Amino acid sequence: MQLREMRFARIDGTEVLVEVKSEKEARTAIKELRHKKKELALLKRRIMRQEVRARRTIERAEDAAEREARRRGLFATLRRVSRAFRSREPLPDLDAIRRDLDKTDDILHNIDSCIVQLEGRLLG
Repeated sequence: MQLREMRFARIDGTEVLVEVKSEKEARTAIKELRHKKKELALLKRRIMRQEVRARRTIERAEDAAEREARRRGLFATLRRVSRAFRSREPLPDLDAIRRDLDKTDDILHNIDSCIVQLEGRLLG
């Protein structure tokens, strides 16, 4: 997951760090964080669509394997043998997709926390 650089904030893993020295910089940092939040929300939607596609692909592969296992006879056996030597595409890694979603959720939560803290300092 590659994100654009920000002037006043930095994202390390899921940790969001903000360094401001004045009220003006704090306001700009809040704007940056809100923009980054929108960017991450778009990324999260893209990952969620990827997860749905991966689940469908896995379900279809499992259904096809189940149908193939139910077939009997000489031709079904020959088809199974010929498919055993065919190279297959690897199935999508749902765990990696889930980890990306969790990481995105953590970053979004931390961005919200930073925004609240900055707004609190501006008010106080």
